[in-house]
Amino acid sequence: MQIQIASPDDLEFIESAYEHARAFMQAHGNATQWPEGYPGRIDAEEDVARGHCFLVADDEGPLAVFTLAPGPDETYASIDGAWHSDADYHVIHRVAAVRGRGIARAVFGFAAEHADYLRCDTHEDNAPMRHALESFGFRECGTITVANGTQRVAYDWIKETLHRGALASPTTR
Repeated sequence: MQIQIASPDDLEFIESAYEHARAFMQAHGNATQWPEGYPGRIDAEEDVARGHCFLVADDEGPLAVFTLAPGPDETYASIDGAWHSDADYHVIHRVAAVRGRGIARAVFGFAAEHADYLRCDTHEDNAPMRHALESFGFRECGTITVANGTQRVAYDWIKETLHRGALASPTTR
């Protein structure tokens, strides 16, 4: 799998990936995370224009889309719970796959190569994403409220490096 920055030429695929993910979520007990029209073309256009939208691809073409953006993100300004760090962070949003396996691991691995501290959120009913986040090492932090007023489970991940035999976080390096 390769990960590349998305361009305006990719907007049709991105929209179809969002629709595919919305249908998958609705069919698997998560009918309200992405209401009709969100995310949509406007979100994709903004993410692409800012250079925050990425595609996961293989030899047959694109598999998935996601957004990786530097914080701060206003969605994460208030949390019922606590983040595990106050360090600068990047956010992962709008992960949508149309085929393939191991997409979330590829997305999280790519993000971890570009940031020492990551934040992400998902719907309580999104069992596949919650499992993927926890499998990669994200830790649940509490709940946040997104723009439409609904709750999401918030997660964060801190890169740990060996420092004289002890683990250090970005805030203690």
